[in-house]
Amino acid sequence: MTEHDMPNTVSLAYLQALFDYTRGRGLDDVRLLGGTPLNLRDGEARCTEAFAARLFEEAAVLLEDGTLGLHVGETIRPGHYGVLGYVLMNCATLGEALDYLLRYQTLVIALKGGFGILAEEECLVVCSPPDEEWPMRQLAEFNLAACISFMRWVTGHHGSPQRIDFNYPAPPDLAEYRRLFGCELRFDQPCYRLVLPLAWLRMPLIRPDAGMRAAMLRLAEQQLLSLPRGDDVLSNARSVIARGLSEGPVDLAGVAERLSIGARTLQRALQANGSSFSGLIDDVRQELAKRYLADTTLTVIDAAFLLGFSEQSAFQRAFKRWTGLTPGDYRRRLPAAGSPWDNA
Repeated sequence: MTEHDMPNTVSLAYLQALFDYTRGRGLDDVRLLGGTPLNLRDGEARCTEAFAARLFEEAAVLLEDGTLGLHVGETIRPGHYGVLGYVLMNCATLGEALDYLLRYQTLVIALKGGFGILAEEECLVVCSPPDEEWPMRQLAEFNLAACISFMRWVTGHHGSPQRIDFNYPAPPDLAEYRRLFGCELRFDQPCYRLVLPLAWLRMPLIRPDAGMRAAMLRLAEQQLLSLPRGDDVLSNARSVIARGLSEGPVDLAGVAERLSIGARTLQRALQANGSSFSGLIDDVRQELAKRYLADTTLTVIDAAFLLGFSEQSAFQRAFKRWTGLTPGDYRRRLPAAGSPWDNA
């Protein structure tokens, strides 16, 4: 299976918002899951988007709540977005937060088609293609309500978007939609679309902390690289290595154990790919090293530590072997970072 063929997935941390809400209304996790095994305590676990959508639809039926997705979305908090939530809440402006949302949204919900953000003359349009294989109404409304609720929470501004489009027919009762969104609603549209006033980009956040944001960005980079890129052994081994580098020595037996396979199975997969375990670690370290060096809040010593090198000189030698440059030279050649919203 290639990365393109993989199903859309949702972080269980994000799905936890549903369980927090349903527990508060007396609905037991076991009853909602219907016997499906799901370790809700595993912060790194994911499920398919279709499975998450079925849980939302089932919860709506069990609680007799036709707008459950909206109600769950109103309760969203940074922790439900995992590390991305803490990156976003520590940005200086909403525009900066949207930059990071574009870069790291895969950590929360991974979509093959992704979503787009387009700055027009007077508004900002956030759109996502519909999933033609599953209606997903409650999950879609949760995503939209969570987005608006989170923006209001981190800015302290309780304004309304300009318009929201839905790709399904209008429900009989729109009272809750109007109460929550307070804007024009259009149904039977080609895709989901959230239209925001362009001025929102300059809106300051209420709790910016540059130091905390930098720390969370480092973790986000590591988690982004550790996301599975397919169902093959080597892709999953890369994910395990990326998560484990800063925690201590990474060995073949330990990675195989995390993958629930034998060490010989992993060794055979490496050999079949013309690779070795040390070569795989090298590849992961090189990719992470470039990401860390692009983060100007990290020193070269910080990067070496996060990559599992025992001393800076070992990192210096490895990086020069990979790129022909020292880490310092590589960093000096990087272009200055900019935001697509700088001139908005």
